[in-house]
Amino acid sequence: MNSKQVIEKIKEENISFIDFWFVDIFGELRSMGMPSYSLSEDDFNDGLEKLDASSILGFKSVNKSDMILKPDPSTFRILPPDYDPSRKNARIFCDLYEGNKAEETRFNRDSRGITAKAKGKLKEFGLTHSMWGPEIEFFVFDAINIYPSPYGATHSYGGSGYSIESKESPWAKGNASTAIDLKEGYYPSQPKDTLGSLRKDICDDLYRYFGIQVEAEHHEVATSGQSEINFKYGEMTEIADAVITIKNVVKVKAKKRNKVATFMSKPIFGDNASAMHTHQSIWNNDTNRMYDPNDSVAQLSQEGRYYIGGLLDHASALCAITNPTTNSYKRLVPNFEAPVNVCWGLGNRSAAIRVPMYLKNREKSKRIEYRVPDPTANIYLLEAALLLAGLDGIKNKKDPGDHVEENVYKLSAEKKRELNIGSLPTSLKEALDAFQSDMKFLEDVFTKDFLDAYTELKYKEYHAFAQTPTAWEVSMYTDA
Repeated sequence: MNSKQVIEKIKEENISFIDFWFVDIFGELRSMGMPSYSLSEDDFNDGLEKLDASSILGFKSVNKSDMILKPDPSTFRILPPDYDPSRKNARIFCDLYEGNKAEETRFNRDSRGITAKAKGKLKEFGLTHSMWGPEIEFFVFDAINIYPSPYGATHSYGGSGYSIESKESPWAKGNASTAIDLKEGYYPSQPKDTLGSLRKDICDDLYRYFGIQVEAEHHEVATSGQSEINFKYGEMTEIADAVITIKNVVKVKAKKRNKVATFMSKPIFGDNASAMHTHQSIWNNDTNRMYDPNDSVAQLSQEGRYYIGGLLDHASALCAITNPTTNSYKRLVPNFEAPVNVCWGLGNRSAAIRVPMYLKNREKSKRIEYRVPDPTANIYLLEAALLLAGLDGIKNKKDPGDHVEENVYKLSAEKKRELNIGSLPTSLKEALDAFQSDMKFLEDVFTKDFLDAYTELKYKEYHAFAQTPTAWEVSMYTDA
């Protein structure tokens, strides 16, 4: 849709309010509402003078805070009734621009703008576009109780701890028909799967209101409502917008049912965590440049191998973006189906990168799957960083080495050294340290200013949590 069509649609559908969506540098959704009668076609061209960027962490200082929200009419969608039963609302994603500039200048910390800029790099490699397919995993609990208060959870001297309530949890009372043990939650049927109806409601709304085509939904491996939604792959910005939309719809629909959804990677000790496995391929018009029908091993092209080489070469630094929270590294540990080793394989889910091997002679479906990311990542930055790492591999012809066929989790340290298999960072600090020494491949797109700001804020986050004793530590190291 263009701006004129949007205005006509607003009148035709009797839309009361427009919500203008954008994300901060961590990928958290922000929204500003406007009565539909206040929106004109000129607002799409000139932008909305409505953003105080100093009030958003990581954006601007107070003395240079005026910024422009520029609506993207192609993202106009009517919101489901769960968002507001009393009136009809719509949403539009916005691009962020600097205020008080002689020429139109995109804000260099606009995540959506970073994705757009990364796409521009494809032309240098004779490519027209890339295709993306993240898998969205999350938990839906009946409740999360924080003791004695949310303040206490971050300030241990006031007491700290939390409990999870779920009809599926093995620790709940009176749930004999719905209890799912740790690591036993993959594809259960009703009545054990208590969230099938909610997931289907989410999928219905995603298609009906947002045009997002869901390919599958299911309960995941962990207990207590771990879920996954797979949706049809697409172009970079389109898919990033879809991920933000899906995460928001999940939260809104869960809240409507008096439940709580979380995209925190590992909320349950001793059980599997949520990932955001990211499928990707590179194209020149209708030609998938990752596909080579004459390759006898995986029908994977040499460019595809170099792309993998770039991802593996920058894997540790990428973790600062793909796994950006302290909790992320509670997932990247052995024995929970999460990658901890830097290698690639064919259909091998113990490797950081796998080449799916479901079908042969299918150019359209040839892709690689990067299994490291989790759903706390800012999807716009994630896509841009992975693409740039892959292109850097093509540019510098980085050989990924031989694919690994063994279960990497069971390999000895000696065998890993023999196969030249490295390890991913074990903490956010390790990832940030690697990021600082290996971010050159990102600077043309992300800018040094953005990378420095992002790193500084993430170091602060790490140190804030690193200095906070946990309830577990107190119980382990204190005599009762």
